[in-house]
Amino acid sequence: MDGLHYILPQHTTRLPEKNTDLIPGVYEGGLKVWECSVDLCRFLAQTLDEVILTTKSSDDLQYVRDAVTRSIGDGGSTLELGCGHGLPACLLLRESVRRRCKQSAIVFSDFNDFVLRDVTTPNARLNISGLCDQQGDASDVDPTTEAMRKRSVFVGGDWMGLSHKLSNSELLLPDGVVNDRFDIILASETTYTNDSCQDTAYLMMKHLKVGTGVGLVATKRFYFGVGGGDDAFNQAAVIMSDCHESSGLRLVVRTIQSYDTGNANIRDLLEVRLVNK
Repeated sequence: MDGLHYILPQHTTRLPEKNTDLIPGVYEGGLKVWECSVDLCRFLAQTLDEVILTTKSSDDLQYVRDAVTRSIGDGGSTLELGCGHGLPACLLLRESVRRRCKQSAIVFSDFNDFVLRDVTTPNARLNISGLCDQQGDASDVDPTTEAMRKRSVFVGGDWMGLSHKLSNSELLLPDGVVNDRFDIILASETTYTNDSCQDTAYLMMKHLKVGTGVGLVATKRFYFGVGGGDDAFNQAAVIMSDCHESSGLRLVVRTIQSYDTGNANIRDLLEVRLVNK
């Protein structure tokens, strides 16, 4: 879509001509709506309701509510890792637009550029369509595109490349938004192998705001046959904290929601915070 901020790599490809959910290093599953992303959307929707109505379901979730409130306000920032359809981040983008916050930023990140163009961007547009006031001459300004341009960036490629861009302030974020650390980092089904757990923990360590930022990792408790899951991510967070001991920071992880239907893999929602040791 013309006018939006895309940062796309050169190594991504078109979807392989075979029926598959994932091909490591080629296609990372972004065309499918994974069930943990739905869990995360429902949790965020409930949290937003509590923020809007100023009600509290639990003081235990105060850090999350505060981080969500900051993320959709002026100067607020959200990063969704491995976003695919980007539904959780779209939810926060919609609320930011509804509140008319013009200096908040949502970064949608996915390995594959065709996912960002063909799935993520249309979803973001649909979620805010109708909420934007017409600005300027109606013949040459589309208010929905303008609202997305001001608030969102779409970044393709691997996460180490993303981290490098963030650390070097290479993303065009609104004035007043800190470029390399976020109020909220969202991750759904990004912990399906031991390596992906380590990558997720690394991004949390490098790019969460210290003390106030919150990561929300929606994951299956086990990923049978490939590693990953709750225990693997918790271990990765410990290892990442040990590796960055000289920084005086550590990752703290806890389970804040569990979803057990009795006939499928148990799913969990993890809260991640970056704190001083």
